[in-house]
This record gives sequence, structure tokens and C-alpha cells, in this order.
Amino acid sequence: MARVLVVVEHRQGEIRDATFELITLALQLRDKYGLEPAAVVMGKNVEDFSTALSKYIPEVIRIESDALENFQFETYAEVLKCLLKKEAPLVTLVPHSSFGMELFPRLSVEISLPCATDVVEVEMEQDKLIVLRSIYNGKIDSRLALAPSGGYLVTVRSGSYSPVDKGSAEGNVRDYPCPPLPDALKVEFVEYREAPAGEVDITQAPVLFAIGRGIKDEENVEKARELADLLGVVLACSRPVVDKHWMGKERQVGTSGKTVKPKVYLSMGISGAFQHVAGVKGAGVFIAVNRDPKAPIFRVADYGVVGDMYKIMSAMREKLA
Repeated sequence: MARVLVVVEHRQGEIRDATFELITLALQLRDKYGLEPAAVVMGKNVEDFSTALSKYIPEVIRIESDALENFQFETYAEVLKCLLKKEAPLVTLVPHSSFGMELFPRLSVEISLPCATDVVEVEMEQDKLIVLRSIYNGKIDSRLALAPSGGYLVTVRSGSYSPVDKGSAEGNVRDYPCPPLPDALKVEFVEYREAPAGEVDITQAPVLFAIGRGIKDEENVEKARELADLLGVVLACSRPVVDKHWMGKERQVGTSGKTVKPKVYLSMGISGAFQHVAGVKGAGVFIAVNRDPKAPIFRVADYGVVGDMYKIMSAMREKLA
């Protein structure tokens, strides 16, 4: 049976959320096309990772070595070269993160397998891989058929799939011997330096209240923040608000910001440019408020209110106060 492998991304003792999104995709490929799913976790002391992952996916391949404690292309690529040669999966997935972007394109050249990057959907037609990529800042969805191959490497954009539900499976954990690794590496790992943390992580918020150009001035941003606090939700924004330096980029939703999948997304004063809408396609319930009845935002919203956002915000504050 053809296989699909998920390369697990972990950092500083935590499995990255994007890995669980890829497990969702791998299970979908099993259900639709019969691909046998497995996760591959490499590192030092990753027993807890492999045990946790086995609750979500039928098989976990564990590869341990002190040399794999931190990600470096030379060591991880060497392991994957041996693993892919032996296991011969039809599709191998990795998050489209700094980890995946460094690992797969270079690996593709070295082992002569086609690679598709920044993918938002994956399908199969017989043994041929079909991918959907969002290009030109979301203006065009490009559906590509890759040339027939014995295997494909794919990096998947974060937020394209929902994380797999907490599972109760009893997957098998299989140890795979670490192959000989290069003694002298061209790149030396020094330390992790995380980007400065923002006030919040909007990608994890179950409910988002987002404001756009219609907020008009900085004083009104504070009124929106007060309303968000009363609602007990996280305040986000579109790019014009960030460009005016009224809110930090960590709160920006869109192709140049962050892709979000809240249960509820309430937008006010956002026209609905494709760059913004592309970042919030996965919302459970999309509510839009805009004074322009022809605003593009109403084409994607589940519920729309044509009205003055300031009057609506004021009425909501009075009700909640």
C-alpha cells in the first residue's frame, strides 16, 4: 500500500501545532485514496513525543540521536534520505515553516524528488499529486498537477487544515536506527532566539473581533479594545491599522499577517480585500459590519450588518456594561 509520511516539527520540548494539521491531511488522504499514514519524529529523547503522536495516527517512526537534538539540515536530511529510500512513501508532508522551507526544497534537489511548497490543498489522481497553491498574494488559486513520480515532497501552509481532534487511537511506535551522520558540519547550531512575543497569539483565539480602515483614528482603536475586553475576546485588525502603527503586526489577519481559524470572527470597518479574506477562510462563523452594502466582505460573511460601526459598538458597550 502507498504511504503518506508526516515529518514532525518540534522545538524546545513542544510539538508545533502545524504538525497536527498535517496529521488531519494524512488521515484524509488515507480515507480518500487509501494512503497508509505515519508520522516521523526525529530528535533526542523524543519518546514522549512519539507516545503522544501515537494517539492520533496509526504509526509513529521514531529516530533518536544526540546529534538530532536541534534541527540542522545536514543531519535531518541525511536521516530522511535513508528513511525515504527504505520506506518509499508516495507523499511526504512537512509544515511550510522555517523548518520545512529549509528542509524540503534542498532535500528535493539532493534526492531528485519533486517538491511543492506553500500548498493549501492536496489531492491525488491515481498516482499523480494534485496541489492547490494561493499565489499573487491570494489573487489566484493555482491548481497544479505534478509530473508522475515515485514520491513527492510537500510543504503545507499553516492554517490550511484544522488540527486533528484529540484521538484515542493506539498507534504503533516503531524505532528506526539513526544512520551514520556527518562528523563535520558546515553549519553550527548556537542557540534558539525566538522572535519577540506579541501580546497575544491571534491564531489560537477561539473568538476574534477585528477592526479595519473604518476605525478612522487611533482614539477609536481604544474604544474597540474596550469592547473586546467587555466581550472577553481578542482584538485583531487588517493591514491598514498596522500600517498606521495603531496596532502591532502580531494582531494582523491576512496574507501578509496571520492565517486564523476562530470559531467566531467578527469584523467591523473591514471592506474585505482578498488579502484579508484569504487569512480568515477557516472561520466557523463569520460576522461582518460595514456601512457599504456593496462591500466585498459581505460575499464571504455568514451574517452581515449594514450600518455604522460606531453606533453598533456603542450599543454593544451599553448592553455589556
